[in-house]
Amino acid sequence: MAIGKLIVGNMLPISIVESESMRELLALLEPGYQLPCRQTMSDRLDRQKAAVADKVTEELAAVPHISITTDIWTSVSNEAYLSFTASYIDPTWKLKTPTLAALFLEERHTQAVIADSLRDVACQWNVNDKVVACVHDGAANIRDAGGRNNWSDVHCSAHKLQLCITSAMGVDKVTNNTIAKCIGAASRLVGHFAHSPMAVGELKKRQASMFPDSQPKKLVQHCKTRWNSAFDMFERLVELRWPVCAVLSDRTVVKPADAKTLELKEDHWQLMSDLLPVLQPLQIATSVLSAEKEPTAPKVYPVLWGLVDDHLAVNANDSSTVSAFKDAVSQSIKQRFGMTDLDTARSPLIVASVLDPGFKELSGWSVRLSNHIFYLYRRTS
Repeated sequence: MAIGKLIVGNMLPISIVESESMRELLALLEPGYQLPCRQTMSDRLDRQKAAVADKVTEELAAVPHISITTDIWTSVSNEAYLSFTASYIDPTWKLKTPTLAALFLEERHTQAVIADSLRDVACQWNVNDKVVACVHDGAANIRDAGGRNNWSDVHCSAHKLQLCITSAMGVDKVTNNTIAKCIGAASRLVGHFAHSPMAVGELKKRQASMFPDSQPKKLVQHCKTRWNSAFDMFERLVELRWPVCAVLSDRTVVKPADAKTLELKEDHWQLMSDLLPVLQPLQIATSVLSAEKEPTAPKVYPVLWGLVDDHLAVNANDSSTVSAFKDAVSQSIKQRFGMTDLDTARSPLIVASVLDPGFKELSGWSVRLSNHIFYLYRRTS
């Protein structure tokens, strides 16, 4: 049982039971223990899986409603899988989020195929009539997956915010956006260090020389599917600016032609420094909306109003690029989340905020929208 937990908990291959090193370790810890063979371990893991499934089935039978989260992802072998994660509060008031399935998709990823696959999983776990909401991204082929099964479709708020920010940065398409150019230049620089062991080694030496009391750090590469990786990349580059510049100026490490291509302009360094205070609140908001261990629905609109009214407010000392970025993100948030649209009052996220004692006053919201929300819920109460 303990070895099975070790394999599952650390996603180790079952073949580890055939490892000579594992046998030596267990012989040292418990000389008389006979390590099971691979087939025996496979059988034990199947029984453990069945026991976990039975426990989850009992939990699901005891809850009246659940919501599900789904997404399509691609494995390293370029195979597509559809995930099905249930979210519910158990009788002890604990939030549970078990992943009930990861289905291999052989057919085209049409709305009908996705909706049918989700319904099949829900029926397999006897929760089809308990699902109240289906959370997913805004892809066209999954947008109405819940509606086809009589579930409410909820566009993932963290994904929406991702779209708002990447659009304002200009990285979602080919553009002359100043921030997009800065991200491209910074990514090229970080990419050079990622592919040059000599440059990485020299960067460690420079950090040890300039910051003797700190542990050497690595540069962070931007990933277009996670906007906050741009924040992480900027933050680390600004922190390690002088060690990086020292490496680039060393002709024994970086060739002159490469250095000319890789060196960032002063405007880029200044823009990264100016953007960090603006991006940090957005990064925090993304983390809050992506939390797994606590409900996030009541926080969505309070967090968004905080961003729009406070952190994205244009200041007199903002550069033109920063001002344009703030305004673009703010307008995109208002548009994508319907911040002033009266129809938004019926959103499940608004209901969650109104019912949450911490947010029910709706302070800082649009007066027109908050008045309409109170009107609707007083009328139905």
